[in-house]
Amino acid sequence: MKTLIKIFIFSIAFFSLLSGCKKDQLDIKHAEDPCECASEVSADFVIEESTGAVLQFMTKTDTVLKNKRVHFTALEDDATYTWYIGVEVFTEQSAYRYFDDTWAGSNIPITLVVKKNPNSICFPNDDGYDSITKTFHVSQYPISTGVPFTDVDAGPIEGWYRVKSSHLPDSFDIKLDIRVDGQGGVIGRHFNITNYNGYGDSCIVQSEVKAMNYRQVWNDPPTGYCDNLYAMIHNKMDGVTEMEMSWIGDGGGFIYYYGRKL
Repeated sequence: MKTLIKIFIFSIAFFSLLSGCKKDQLDIKHAEDPCECASEVSADFVIEESTGAVLQFMTKTDTVLKNKRVHFTALEDDATYTWYIGVEVFTEQSAYRYFDDTWAGSNIPITLVVKKNPNSICFPNDDGYDSITKTFHVSQYPISTGVPFTDVDAGPIEGWYRVKSSHLPDSFDIKLDIRVDGQGGVIGRHFNITNYNGYGDSCIVQSEVKAMNYRQVWNDPPTGYCDNLYAMIHNKMDGVTEMEMSWIGDGGGFIYYYGRKL
């Protein structure tokens, strides 16, 4: 009997020891891989259209309006940069150039060469040199229409959209039409938007265009009209449309729409 008791006590102690070892193993923290977030030297860069020299709204794009400033920014930090933009050469991480209407209809190639000390531990075959050429298009837009000048063709940003938002159960359609109208003796680009909230409300000849790029446009909220509507429409390069809307009737907060151009 004493022998059985001893065996039982030994078994409990043995399994307790195993459990303790197993617990200790779970607590062991493995060292992070130093190469997990590392990357080879890259000359990749982004192209962004600016709404103006002072009012700096920037839109990532592959096409721009004519008479606009276009920025080019290298994604690699702390490197040596050489940009080739036409016959000009630049050496900053970010550069820009203004493309007036003489460039309308042109495809502009931009080349970036990047040199940097590579991470030879993670990438022993990386020579620290990379070059990339990207091409963007200067569109014919905006195009003045009407005689006399009564309208403007702003390009694909205008037209009908089908969007979905959290404030309504179903999708709905919105129309954007940028026009040139006279109001109070002032001629400006008006941001006419139909069914902006999905309830059938529209804002016509009350809100003006605050800023506009080829893929993105912002309105100037019409104080006292259209429920103080604020609107932004962005046609992204991946084909998805994003919108931001705000009006007094919804409590003044931003509502986000997602959809596509019809």
